[in-house]
Amino acid sequence: MKKLLLLALTAGLIMFTGCSGKPAGAETDGGTSQPKTAEYKIKVGLVTPEQDIATQSMRHFEEKVETLSNGRIDVELFPGGSLGGSDDIFNGVQDGSIEMCVNIYPPFAQFSDAFLLYNLPYLFSDKDVAFKFLDSDIAKEIAASIEPKGFKQLAVFDGGYRNISNNNTPVKSPDDLIGLKIRTLNNPVQLDYFKAFGANPTPLPYGDIYVGLQTKTIDGQENSFSNIASMKFNEVQKYVTDTKHAFDPVGMFINTDVYASYPEDVKAIIDEAAMSTQTFNRELAAKLESESIETISKTTEITYLTDEERQVFIDAAKPTYSHFEDQIGKDLLERALKEIDRIEGK
Repeated sequence: MKKLLLLALTAGLIMFTGCSGKPAGAETDGGTSQPKTAEYKIKVGLVTPEQDIATQSMRHFEEKVETLSNGRIDVELFPGGSLGGSDDIFNGVQDGSIEMCVNIYPPFAQFSDAFLLYNLPYLFSDKDVAFKFLDSDIAKEIAASIEPKGFKQLAVFDGGYRNISNNNTPVKSPDDLIGLKIRTLNNPVQLDYFKAFGANPTPLPYGDIYVGLQTKTIDGQENSFSNIASMKFNEVQKYVTDTKHAFDPVGMFINTDVYASYPEDVKAIIDEAAMSTQTFNRELAAKLESESIETISKTTEITYLTDEERQVFIDAAKPTYSHFEDQIGKDLLERALKEIDRIEGK
């Protein structure tokens, strides 16, 4: 009996420790028996699900940082709102209780009116123009304006062009939006031009859009093709139109003081990983957008505007520029538009 008990205990010990005789999964440093622990830990708060491009991109960042640092830096992702909603994560990064997040630009307008620039309708004629501007000195100047508020931008992701979906009718002109309750961002610039389209813009939290569409609390919404597919909005929407009324820059942000506290070699690793992730994201975005359009087309009718039809939307939204030029800053707006014209070769 004692012999059987001894064999059972020995087998259990082998299963627990693994073949090396150390606890299973433990890493060692320099051949010692002590587990290797990271010197720096970075929590990344995300509201997006695992399959979303933002989460996939930050998985790349996680892997890149840990590889470059040889385990000195431990990046841990918390996708799907596991650290709270958008506001919780935003506030957490601002106060430093969460080190990093990925966020669209509109919320940063509360700290710097310059960020309202990016909400202007039809600002960028295509993605290449958008990226070149976002990599410009003017864009870096805008990003730096919120560093005193706790947010340091490490990279800019491709958030895609925003398009309108609804359950009432194919949208080919602003007249088709008259009276429709369209979920928008809670952003004064976007509210302004959607009213100009004739719609009834209705801000809702991102996580409430699907139920709002399902229960018909709202008639439609506006998001990128990738977001529409990843959040399955197409399952409760009959029509989508490629209005491309705004391009969405999405920033990768780290708490300013947290970043400043790191030694220079750690900063260099984070910076290198961020730029690698920016490239990864922009390449992945093109692939996912194509796949998303294919997914959406299986459930939802997609309308593609002609140049003439799109121009009607552009003309309807144009007054928004003058409505917000003072708030954004006339000088900044003029410089930005001049730089965009230069990029476009005008």
